[in-house]
Amino acid sequence: MIDYLNGKLVGVYPEAVVVEVGGFGLRVQVPQSLVATLPPPGATVKLYTYLAVREEALVLFGFGDELDRTAFVHLLQVSGIGPRTALVVVGRLGARRLWSAILQEDTSLLATVPGIGTKSARRIVVELKDRLEKQQLLPAGEGTADTTARREALAALVSLGYSVREAGAALEHATDKGGDAADLVRSALRVLGAG
Repeated sequence: MIDYLNGKLVGVYPEAVVVEVGGFGLRVQVPQSLVATLPPPGATVKLYTYLAVREEALVLFGFGDELDRTAFVHLLQVSGIGPRTALVVVGRLGARRLWSAILQEDTSLLATVPGIGTKSARRIVVELKDRLEKQQLLPAGEGTADTTARREALAALVSLGYSVREAGAALEHATDKGGDAADLVRSALRVLGAG
């Protein structure tokens, strides 16, 4: 796998860029939201990549950070979601808003993305939330109220810019585990050294 590219930006298109690396011009499919943040052609760029192998072609996808690439890879594991759709989702929502929507089961937000209907949005929530729980990134508590508070707190921490892993670890070490979501967030921020 090509983990990342670091080279000269030589071409910018609506959903792709060309990066020159070692004398080769590599066309990389990127989210539209990333195109607007790129430097002008001639500047050096670093893109975190994913290589999709198809019968008819090898397609390279690029992202501005590892978190967006991780979200893209997770979306590819959802049945019915292909690389182009996953790219649109990451481009529209970004990894943090995507994780927050999944954790809050906000299928209406996911369904605002072109190519994602209600059924696909529900499938994303069900399949990815289960994977997050299995990886112990999302605590699966016994009580419904406790679980809801923890999910809301986790989503709030993610929306503040912490990774799902950082937020989950902070919530595990939080001293105020029996409170509501706001209490959990305050306690987790103290653990993270931000409060």
